[in-house]
Amino acid sequence: MEKLNNNETKKYKAIFFDFGGTLMCAESDNIAHLHMMKEVIQKYNLPAFPEDMVTKYNSFLFTKEMTLRDANPEEKYFMPLRESTKKAFKGVLAEYDIQPSKEDFQWFSKLFFENHKKYIKLFPETLLILRELKNTDLHMGIISDIDNDFQEFQFKVFGISRIFDSITTSEEVQSYKPESKIFQVALDKARCQGEESIIIGDSYKKDIVGGKKMGMTTIWINKFQPDNIDTETADFTVTHLKEISPILKELIK
Repeated sequence: MEKLNNNETKKYKAIFFDFGGTLMCAESDNIAHLHMMKEVIQKYNLPAFPEDMVTKYNSFLFTKEMTLRDANPEEKYFMPLRESTKKAFKGVLAEYDIQPSKEDFQWFSKLFFENHKKYIKLFPETLLILRELKNTDLHMGIISDIDNDFQEFQFKVFGISRIFDSITTSEEVQSYKPESKIFQVALDKARCQGEESIIIGDSYKKDIVGGKKMGMTTIWINKFQPDNIDTETADFTVTHLKEISPILKELIK
């Protein structure tokens, strides 16, 4: 964890969190995908291993979950995650010369929600941290690359909708992080400037680079510690969500 080295005390008005991989365990999302692929294999009698199918599915899904910053020129348009999910499902079946029907897509959409409801989990410390922050006068917001309906579904599963003062999604803004637009909409909802806010996220490229462009104080949850990233860009770096508490206590005291 980096040391606090600012002599000045800023008056923060808002704190924003990314959701997937920051408050919600990304591995639990992958477990949901594994169980989905088991059912896909069974339904279509595919000669495949579930783990291999997850790898294929994720490769289709996450290359289409665009940041716009890295998209190919012909792909510079916004695509909701539900469309990316359809394309990933279609891409997996195409490898076995199967063309999914409208009914197949409907079945897979239901499968997607059922398995995510059953398997996705928050990190153990998430609720404690959020409840502590709820006792402050900070505006608490979410900035997430997610569709509106899936965000509402997840928050209902976890019972955390009332904790947040604002939720800003990529579908609402029609733009993915690190584009400035999604951050600006979130700041407008909080009625504050970037310099008056904190962003916490696990994606260096999306959350940290995007937040810094807006003047936000950034806390990077660097779980995998890649060597090819200039970590100095983040104001503070931790390896687990639970490590942000002492930083926040100093920042918002």
